[in-house]
Amino acid sequence: MLVEPDVTHPRPRRRRDWYWFLGRLGQSLIVLGLLMFLFVGYQLWGTGIEESQAQNRLENTFFDYSTPTVPADDVAVGELESSSDDTPDTIAQPDPFRPVIVDEGDPVAIIEIPDLGVSKFVVAGVAASDLKKGPGHYPMTPQPGHLGNVAIAGHRTTYGEPFRQLDELEEGDDIVVTDVRGREFVYRVTQAFIVEPEDSWVVATADPTRALLTLTTCHPEFSAKQRLIVTAELDTARSPVVDDRPFRYATEPLAAEVTESTVAIATSNPVETTVPSDTTVAAVIDEPLPSSTLDLEVETFGEGWFSDPAAWPHVLGWIAVLLGIVAGGWWVYRRWTSRLLAYTLAVAPFFVVLYFVFQNVNRLLPPNL
Repeated sequence: MLVEPDVTHPRPRRRRDWYWFLGRLGQSLIVLGLLMFLFVGYQLWGTGIEESQAQNRLENTFFDYSTPTVPADDVAVGELESSSDDTPDTIAQPDPFRPVIVDEGDPVAIIEIPDLGVSKFVVAGVAASDLKKGPGHYPMTPQPGHLGNVAIAGHRTTYGEPFRQLDELEEGDDIVVTDVRGREFVYRVTQAFIVEPEDSWVVATADPTRALLTLTTCHPEFSAKQRLIVTAELDTARSPVVDDRPFRYATEPLAAEVTESTVAIATSNPVETTVPSDTTVAAVIDEPLPSSTLDLEVETFGEGWFSDPAAWPHVLGWIAVLLGIVAGGWWVYRRWTSRLLAYTLAVAPFFVVLYFVFQNVNRLLPPNL
């Protein structure tokens, strides 16, 4: 005879004793460890993939700059000779009088360090979003090949780690910088040293009569405790100093090109500096550089170009989506008691959203170049 279950006395739940809590704690720690392992993988390889994709996009834009088109009427008649009867409306050739207008994040140069095997497009700006694409040019420093101190920052351990081996450079090693007009400027390394984060003087121009290059990154590796600095000087025997402006920041006030023996160097405390009379110098004479802009440059150097508090809403939003996917997978499992179905529906969306969580959490980390 069949005995119906007594629904008025359901089976008692399993008692949640100390061992049950230890088991849940162990499972949570395992999951946390796996997530940390995945995040480290994202930092070391995922950011490199992002940087590589950005460099590919920069390549197309940069070479568009290098071969701009000018109206055919502006070209000498002798340059229009062609075997074809059809004369193009435009001819690709550099325009020496019209600077390229760039926004931060646009390519402005190529930096090559032969001894380290480095070849990267340099972007305008040193904000966190800029340096994810490649090394960045400090906006308030001169352009490549100019008199003064050209300063470029780069990551050391993430986003392609272009400056990871910067400490291996020796005196006399070459650093080649190509500008948007395709001109190569060869700098020779003079020294390498370590400074504190507040020592932003290293990116300033101390001697406006010399063409210098300063590369900056964090030190030691996987830390932003200090800054590693490599300085170099233009080899004028191979690369003469230039005075034109191949590019101009969109936010930069218009500059006047002047030729004179005395030029007022725009700083927070302007100092009049004398240079050789046969040297042409491009100077901003409309007005001094805003002190707020100079302060931002100093602040950028000290902070290490990372840690973006504006990422918090994005982080919390993506975590909420991630938890929703987990809850949805759990609901599918409880509804149909099928782990295979729950995993099939939840795993792919989980890892896609996890990628965006990692991407935004990375913006909140302490400086780590």
